[in-house]
Amino acid sequence: MATPKPTPTALKLVKGNPGKRPINIKEPKPKRGVPKCPSHIDAKAKTAWKKLCQRLDDMGVLTLADEYALEILVSIYARIRDLQKVIKGYGKTTYITLSTQGDEVVKAYPEVSQLEKAESLFRSYLTEFGLTPSARAKLQTEDKDEGDDPLDKYGV
Repeated sequence: MATPKPTPTALKLVKGNPGKRPINIKEPKPKRGVPKCPSHIDAKAKTAWKKLCQRLDDMGVLTLADEYALEILVSIYARIRDLQKVIKGYGKTTYITLSTQGDEVVKAYPEVSQLEKAESLFRSYLTEFGLTPSARAKLQTEDKDEGDDPLDKYGV
């Protein structure tokens, strides 16, 4: 069974450290900012990039180090949109075919399972960025001036 992901230091300091494990005072602190949109992603992904960067920056959680994770997130979104379009074109999600014995068999189009996998990945990336209600419930932000480090008040 997989172990839970480590809690970021800033979050431990805000929420408390009930396990009394040592706090990582050398945790990297990436610079806040909006990464440059990669030129090689498709139009749907670029549109999602612009919207997500704006939302994440407004939330105060976007850093320059998030570039590649954000690229994966918007690429998955573009794939979801493409798969939805294909499935909609079929008019339904299943088709009837004949088995080797000549019996009729109902099968799902392969795009249906691809869509389910892509949506699952998308949800996990949304959670990583704090873009779901349950993920946001675990976060706390403060109104602060640009450049303030939330760990400063703890002497970290």
